[in-house]
Amino acid sequence: MAGEHERTDDPFIAEEARWADRYGLLFLLILLSLVLTAANTTWLKIAAVLVQGGVVLFAFLAARAGRRAWRVAVVLVPLAVILGIAGRFGDSRAAEGVAAAMNLVLPAAAIVVLGRRIVMEPFVSSRTIIGLLCVYLLIGMTFAATYITIAVVSDEPFFVQTDHDAQPVDFTYFSLVTLATVGYGDFTAANPMPRMLTAIEGLTGQLYLVTVVAVAVSRVRTRRDRSPEG
Repeated sequence: MAGEHERTDDPFIAEEARWADRYGLLFLLILLSLVLTAANTTWLKIAAVLVQGGVVLFAFLAARAGRRAWRVAVVLVPLAVILGIAGRFGDSRAAEGVAAAMNLVLPAAAIVVLGRRIVMEPFVSSRTIIGLLCVYLLIGMTFAATYITIAVVSDEPFFVQTDHDAQPVDFTYFSLVTLATVGYGDFTAANPMPRMLTAIEGLTGQLYLVTVVAVAVSRVRTRRDRSPEG
């Protein structure tokens, strides 16, 4: 009987392991995308935009998005990459605004498709935890893109500590520090709306870790737990 259960479970276990690897690779791609926001050369800046687009497409792949979602992603992601590159090196405020808005929509869309896939999982496993951590980092990317969009549209210094345009790495750093509720204080938002958004991000990061991730970890089931008794 035990042998029969093992043979029955083998295809499922292989499928689970395959998608678990993809969640892990997605997590590494998101980390690479975050690191590349510190790029200070032309080619690295281009690579940063390309990797960010790749992260979104890979998130749709890992989430096994439907055909309609794929069609939208295949059109919007390359467009966002082109606009992102143009916005990084162009002088047009309108182009920068459009690029910033696109870079806000894409990680938010990745959060939606990943979240939908995770909710559909029949049980909580280590793969689920990795997926939830990917969502956590994507939340940080989405808030960073939101701050960049506000800075471009308002055409005012976003941070109290800077009297000039901040760099993408400044927004990414500020977003992740806020999401993790570290609160170094070396960057603070200058205007009321960004201040409220940073407060919301801090609360989101804290509640996400102590509720969503913590509850998921407490309900992790191993393969042995899921195997029927022989």
